[in-house]
Amino acid sequence: MAIEDNRGLIIAGAGVALLLAATLLSYRTPAPLGPDASPTVFSASRAQAILKELVGDDVPHPIGSAANSAVRELIVKRLTALGYAAELQAGLVCNDFGECGTPTNIVATYGGDVKAKDAVLLAAHYDSVPAGPGASDDGAGVANLLEIARILTVMPARRHPIVLLVTDGEEAGLLGALLFTREHRLAGHVWAAVNMEARGVSGPSLMFETGTANAWLMHLYAASMLRPITNSLCYVVYKMLPNNTDFTIFKAASYQGFNFAFIGDVGHYHTPLDSWANASASTIQHQGDNALSAVLALANSTDLASAAQDSVFFDVFARGVMVWPIAFVLPAALVALMLLLAEAVLLSRQGQLTGRQAAYGAIGALTNLLVGGALSLGVLALLRILGRSPPIGAPPWIAHPVGMHIGFSALALVSAGAVAAWFARRAGFWGFWFGAGVSVALLSVASAVAIPGASYLLLLTAWAAVLAALPCLFLGKGRALTHGAVNFAALTPGLILFAVLLPLLLLLYPALGTLAWPVCTVTLGLVTGFLLPMLANATRSARQFVTLLGAGVTFAGISITLLLPMYSPSWPQRLNIEYWVDADGGQAHWWTQAASLHLPHAMASAVKFDPLLRARFTGSPSRGFFADAPALKLAAPDLRISATSGTSQAATHFELLVRSARGAPTVLVVFPASARVQDVVVTTHSGPLRAGRKHHQDGDTALVLADIPSAGLQFGIDLSEAPVRVQVFDQSYGLPEELADGKALQRARPQNATSSQDGDVTVVQRTVLLDPAAGR
Repeated sequence: MAIEDNRGLIIAGAGVALLLAATLLSYRTPAPLGPDASPTVFSASRAQAILKELVGDDVPHPIGSAANSAVRELIVKRLTALGYAAELQAGLVCNDFGECGTPTNIVATYGGDVKAKDAVLLAAHYDSVPAGPGASDDGAGVANLLEIARILTVMPARRHPIVLLVTDGEEAGLLGALLFTREHRLAGHVWAAVNMEARGVSGPSLMFETGTANAWLMHLYAASMLRPITNSLCYVVYKMLPNNTDFTIFKAASYQGFNFAFIGDVGHYHTPLDSWANASASTIQHQGDNALSAVLALANSTDLASAAQDSVFFDVFARGVMVWPIAFVLPAALVALMLLLAEAVLLSRQGQLTGRQAAYGAIGALTNLLVGGALSLGVLALLRILGRSPPIGAPPWIAHPVGMHIGFSALALVSAGAVAAWFARRAGFWGFWFGAGVSVALLSVASAVAIPGASYLLLLTAWAAVLAALPCLFLGKGRALTHGAVNFAALTPGLILFAVLLPLLLLLYPALGTLAWPVCTVTLGLVTGFLLPMLANATRSARQFVTLLGAGVTFAGISITLLLPMYSPSWPQRLNIEYWVDADGGQAHWWTQAASLHLPHAMASAVKFDPLLRARFTGSPSRGFFADAPALKLAAPDLRISATSGTSQAATHFELLVRSARGAPTVLVVFPASARVQDVVVTTHSGPLRAGRKHHQDGDTALVLADIPSAGLQFGIDLSEAPVRVQVFDQSYGLPEELADGKALQRARPQNATSSQDGDVTVVQRTVLLDPAAGR
């Protein structure tokens, strides 16, 4: 009898194991093709050879650098050798976030002259962050683009021309894409774009964003991809992240199309570890296959005017794609909810379910989610207190997360076991089934209204619960239900939810970091909600075993995580060293920001740092460690008033010229909140350009200028109050060679730490008084 009672749990365990194995096998990246592959197919080996030529020296090449120019020349040389006429587009541009620069794009065309609005754009960016060589972000995209450019030359002509765009300044604020869409003659002829990006160095290529004609695009995607990996929830998660890509600009220009990226080994992202050696050949193969298939499908399309319409979509084990209109979601969710309620009424009439059991089942399902959430947040807080989880605001990944991946997943078993112990006798099998099914159905309705892209998870589960209970409704008329029929009613929706949820859970940690752990526990709580009915039918010892198994696995995960270091040489913490000179006071200091908020002992011994964290500069949200430094005589940035005037809004208009006297590539101008900046207009060769504004938490307004001309940049600004004191900074890469302390700090940086983003920099700051009287 005990085996019969516990059979549902045994089948559930076996089903979970099989689905996990099938998912891991399905979402592996494909084997890379060699250099002798057919010339009409994409070869990762050929792309890797291009990538090595571009970034094999592991030298960063940010916008405006000499290395950036060298990479650009290599790209142009490759395109020219393939028979393309590569065009350089350069100009000054500003985005909506107060960032300006002078990118140089590379543009080439395949398929003849572009005359109508029918061209397809294939894009990647060639600049890197200052801290790393950018082999995967986005050197791999550029290498893939060049390999695809070669393939196009040996294939029959497409229906529509293809524009190859290699943008510059993406890392500085999507500047190259902005310059192309605003000023290039071909921009108005493009109707669709395929963009290749990266937020890591490995993993499968995900299609995570489309244009507004989503429904039509997804049917095209489903028909053209060999190994599709996508879902509409990816875009929901993507919008939660502080990230944009060039595709953001393409969408703003009303282009349709697809955005591809990979996010594995995100700890290497924007660091020196984003190197050629760490770039994954199988990831390059998958990304290249996807981009080639997408651009060919768009270039052969006969429909260039599809209506803007969203859809819900997801891949099935990377073998096919399910797509349905978003308008279908809410009615389907409401129907599923009504059918579940109707089934509950029929079960009640058959004597299988009472109102009291249904109430306890619903309370149990809700309690399962709340207990799982509370336990997961408690464990996460414990890890942070014990220094094994990054602090809030820091990059949220650790070097050895697998133990806690499993541990937080097991917390869902702990919660389910506890809830079953509390409510099993009161709810019974059908009470728990009702609670789990109605919870999912209600959430399905809510997500259909609030987050339609996420609704497929819950909608499929709600309908699975409806259909899986039908055998029991028909068999329950006058005869006892079999264990198989009863278990089928709970197993089917639970395993289907686990199957569609698992691919997302595998991607959640690279996307969100440690925040993914409590999210994982709660979402798996929806799965274990369908385990509760079988726990109600199981023996007491089986329920205890499930609870103890979950608790033991979680304890083991915590113990392993506590024993292992939070960072490692292959997954280091981000730690930049900055040298600051105050040109007004003639003083200098070191400023070091560590992701862990703890300064390594060797660095603290090399220079005497203040243990209290300080702001990077007045108004900056960044906090780091401060130490006095020898003051070098470095030329200060220059901000001059060329003219002033009043405006109709009773504001003062300043015409300003800013430049770096020492040739630093980046200048930052910060206006205090009291100035109440109204408008910023930058002078360009093609006329005045309105610039956005970057706002700090204290209300200050900043303008970031990357790769400005040596003669400086002129811009106009309207201030509601003047005179006002403005902070001006210029920033160069690296530390002064003549400072021994700087070299000592860099040597003291441990192997489990690395520079990131802008890397180690030298900053010179000064304060300038903007007085209307001074400009008259």
